[in-house]
Amino acid sequence: MSRSAGFALLAVLAFVGSAVIGPPETATATSSSKKTKKKAAASANFDQNLPVLGTRLAEFPPGAAKPIADKACGQCHSPDMIAQQHLTEKQWTASVNKMIGWGAEVPDDKKEALIAYLVENFGPGNDKYQPVVARPVGK
Repeated sequence: MSRSAGFALLAVLAFVGSAVIGPPETATATSSSKKTKKKAAASANFDQNLPVLGTRLAEFPPGAAKPIADKACGQCHSPDMIAQQHLTEKQWTASVNKMIGWGAEVPDDKKEALIAYLVENFGPGNDKYQPVVARPVGK
């Protein structure tokens, strides 16, 4: 048997086999038996009273540069995330410069005040952060 005749025979067998067996069942099947089956609800393995992950729970601490931090930092970062930091003045300066490079809007005349505010509130002696337990998003 030639190679092309073998392929033709295989194609015919596949066609006949699919006609006998029928189409495969898929996730989009429209039979009524598929529509009536419901998935069992997954039991929650977390406390439903917890806040959803990403919920803003804290505010920046009061201070002269709080409005700058709210606008410049708070656009992308939760105050909770910034409260975790224990950076020195040099590290905060590098971080602020990096964020400005990534689009944070910090006026040149307010940059030093923002850095001083961040060092004062979230410097090496920072003990303000208290972790919050959260539940998964959408749960």
